[in-house]
Order: sequence, then structure tokens, then C-alpha cells
Amino acid sequence: MEKKWELKKINKKNKHYFPELEPTTEQILTEKGFKSEQELEAFFIPDYNGNLHDPFLLNDMKKAVQRILKAQKNKEKICIFGDYDADGVTSSVLLATFLTDELKLDNFCYIPNREDEGYGMNQTAIDFIQKEGATLIITVDCGITNLEEVDYANEKNIDVIISDHHNVIGKVPKALAVIDPKNPNEKKYPFRELAGVGVAFKILQAIAIEDKNINEEKLKWYLDLVAIGTVADCVPLINENRTLVKFGLMVLSKTQRVGLRQLFQVGRIKIGESELPTADQIGYQIAPRINAAGRMNHASIAYKLLLEKDEAKANELAQEIEDQNKQRQKVTADILKKVKAEINALAEIPKVIIKSSSQWKIGIVGLSAGRLAQEFARPVILLQEKGPVYRGSGRSIPGFSLVNALQHQEKLLKKYGGHDQAAGLTLLKENFEEFKKDFLAEAEKKLTKKIVKTTSVDACLKLREVNKKLCEELLMLEPFGKGNELPILMLRNLKLIDKKLLGKEDKHLKLWVGTDDCTEIFEAIGFGLGADSQDLKIGQQIDLLFNLEQNNWNGNKTLQLKIIDYRKSK
Repeated sequence: MEKKWELKKINKKNKHYFPELEPTTEQILTEKGFKSEQELEAFFIPDYNGNLHDPFLLNDMKKAVQRILKAQKNKEKICIFGDYDADGVTSSVLLATFLTDELKLDNFCYIPNREDEGYGMNQTAIDFIQKEGATLIITVDCGITNLEEVDYANEKNIDVIISDHHNVIGKVPKALAVIDPKNPNEKKYPFRELAGVGVAFKILQAIAIEDKNINEEKLKWYLDLVAIGTVADCVPLINENRTLVKFGLMVLSKTQRVGLRQLFQVGRIKIGESELPTADQIGYQIAPRINAAGRMNHASIAYKLLLEKDEAKANELAQEIEDQNKQRQKVTADILKKVKAEINALAEIPKVIIKSSSQWKIGIVGLSAGRLAQEFARPVILLQEKGPVYRGSGRSIPGFSLVNALQHQEKLLKKYGGHDQAAGLTLLKENFEEFKKDFLAEAEKKLTKKIVKTTSVDACLKLREVNKKLCEELLMLEPFGKGNELPILMLRNLKLIDKKLLGKEDKHLKLWVGTDDCTEIFEAIGFGLGADSQDLKIGQQIDLLFNLEQNNWNGNKTLQLKIIDYRKSK
């Protein structure tokens, strides 16, 4: 596949607003639009109270709060209907904890089985909820596409409050209240990109404003869950999300949740008051473990872990999740190996990759689709074949909306929903070939240009400009994520001094690089880059794309270049 490194153009007319910073840092901040110390300080140290929007600006929030407080007064039982991913689980735990501890409300959580029930509400679940005596359902991270299910609940005299953040497809369900910043009817709320857990947190905020017996400051202790769910769902870490995650990381470092502390211990995740967590740790260490429960078995295991207060029981649950995560890694690797072999055998990679198998677990296909979309720079849809029904997930690339493309195939689908970049779908086996053909035709129309895997580069440096001060300044931009990515830097004409393959099956690559005008030799690590490194020869000149990191080993902090890509120098 053709790859391109695109260095961001520097506006030579840019003023030097921050001369006390390293030139690379100043360049990156200026390109982000910062022009004053006040703006920069507000970004580095967000104002918690000043940056969070009024929850009552959201449509139907007043209705939702009044109905929940009515349930408290009448001592009703509430069902929290959640989702099985990390965003859904953290949303469910957040709301369950608040209803129990602050409102003393009788509540239980229903998270569907991914394999048997699929995403969102279903009539069988509603029947169960009614038998349990619930008179109110509050959905978290789901519900916005459940028109028939909400109607069914209404017939059963169960009120429904929808709390979601997914795109509205067609009509809005006739729920008592619909709280979704992506609702087309939402005109007042200034930020559309909250995660499901962020929307759930707005409900907590609104209740705390309405009920003066609740200390609003206590809500900050819920931000560890908000940070995990927000980062895990890959929503943009800007605006309100940045504030929630920034403070959430602080809370996570001293979390009072026994289950989280056991998850850290069992998974050997270094987080504590002296080792502040990063968004990367959530994305690559915490969220995958929480997700593994719903992917391999049932998300209720993760839900119970995050609520558990007994150390021994929490340790047992954390160990179970650790085992499931290891199994998840193996199953994912098998799917990737199979699909990549099939794609690489083709004369030309199609504009969209659509594959199916009866051997795949429904909980793994979305994750695998994401990895493949990233590697091949193509939209990818992977489906599990189960009798007459095909069910699965898709992941996309910038410029191609999955949910819009699926909308064009609506007549062939039983069910679908999601975001521009990630979506789920269900269809009958008899429609699969026609769906593939039509979806590919849609992709051909939208993706008219030759697909090139382009990496946007923030700055090109000399090796002597790579230093501890630069690294510390760049780390002040944390938390990194969508919308505030870790800066990608470039070094040209490096001399490859040595190389080594690391890990099982020589999966990872380690390089030692230098230049004639810099006496220091730098270490560079490339995770997953070992297999294709045979053409690298000691002594040759190479260019590197990398993130600048601090490697903390036995208390020693050293600079490390985390390789994104490399090529022979021209």
C-alpha cells in the first residue's frame, strides 16, 4: 500500500507567542491556535466549574430529573439498561452507584448478552425487567434506535429515559425523556461529542443541582469512571471531554474503587498517587480488560468488579477478567492473521473490506475491524455467521461515514446503528452478497481518489533538538486522544547504529540511532514492527516518524522515540 508522510505547513507569519518554550512546542501550540498565556493556561489547567456546560441545556433533562426524583419519593424500582463495552459498563456503574448511595433508590442493571441478544433493548429483556418490578428504565450508552422496544415498554406501563450519545437514525423513540447531544432536535447544548458515560454524568450533575441535599463536589469522585468510558469510546478529547478526562485521571490515580485497584494489581498496571495515569494507559491497558468481559463472556463480570467492595472477591473477578483478556488477544490475532492473508493474496485491495465467518465471536469482530481499517486504510466490516443471520461491526476511515453508508443499504438490513467511524449491523444470510455488492458500489462513489495511507506530521526536528525539556513540554498537552493527538515528529537522515528484535516471535523492533552533528545516541522502539524490518541494515541512513516519550525503568527516566514508521532516507 502506498504511504505518505505529510508535514504540516508552517505559517511563516506566525508570531512568537511563547518564546520561553522549545521552538517545536511553540510551533505545535501556535498551529493549534493558541495566542496568549491565558489561553494556554486554560488548556493546560482546565477550570472544572467553568468548562462544564449546564446539564439543563440538554433537551428533556428537566423531565428526566423530575421522573427520577418522583421514583425516589414513591420508592420505585429502577432498571439501568446498559451496554457491554467499557463506555456502557462505566456508565452503568456510575448511575447505579449514584442511585444507591446518593438517592437510596432500589435499582438493578440489565446488560444484554452480546452473543444472544445483541446491542440495545429487546422485548424479552423488557419482559424480564417488568417481572423484576421496575417501573422506570434508564438507558445508558444505548436506546436511541430502539423505537419498537420503547413502544413495547410504554405498553407495559414502564417509563423510559433514554441516555445515549449515538447518532439518531430516522425517528426518535417515544420515550418519556430523550437525552442525546446528537439528537437533531438538540439546539441549545454547545457540545455534541460526549461519550455515553459523559451523558450519564450530566444526569448526575442535573440531579445534584435540583436536590440540594447532594454535595456537588462529591460528583468529582465519579470522574475515574467518566475518564475510562470517555477514552475507551474514542470520542474527541476536546472541550468538555478534555476537562472530564483531565480531572478523571487525577481521581483515577487515587481511586476509592476496590475493583479498579485490584484490576491494576492483577494486570500489573502502574497507577497510583505517585504514578499518575495517562489516557494511553486507559486506552491500551484498562479499557481492553473491561471490554474483554463483554467480548469473551458477559459484561456483568466487569460491572460486578467495578462495584465490588470486598478485596478478595474483587481480586477473584480481576483475575477472571485478566484471563479473558489474554484469550481475547489470542482470538483477535487469529482473525487478523486470516483476513490479512486473504487481503494480501488479492491483486488489488478493494475500496472496502467485507468478510464473514461462522468461527468468529461477535465480541471480537469490531475490535478486529478497527485494527484492519487502520492497517489497510480502508473501511472494514466483519460479520459473524450464525445460521440464517449475519451480525457484526464495521470501522471506517476519515471521510467515509459508515452509518450514512449503511443507511443507503437499509432495505437489506434487519438492524444497524452507530457513528460515522464505527457501527454495528445485522442482516439475513440471503441478503449478504447483494449487501456486499451495493456497499462496495457506495464506497467506490465516495472514495473516488486513490487511497493512500497518509500520516500527518507535526514537526521535523534535528536530533540535537530532541531533549528532556521538549518531552516535558509536550507531555503537558495530556490527555492525548482523538482531537488532541500526541504530536508526531520527524527526524531525517539518521544513521542506524544498531538494531535488535524483541518479544515473542521477534514481534517488536528496537533501534539505536544517531547523527554526525549530535554526540548522543537515542533508543527507538517500534511495537509490532519487527516482522517487516529485514531490509534495515546497520550503517544506512533512515528517516523516522515517532512520538517522544519518557521511558521509566526502575526509577530512571530516559528519553525514548516510539516509532510510528520509518523509511530509507532519500
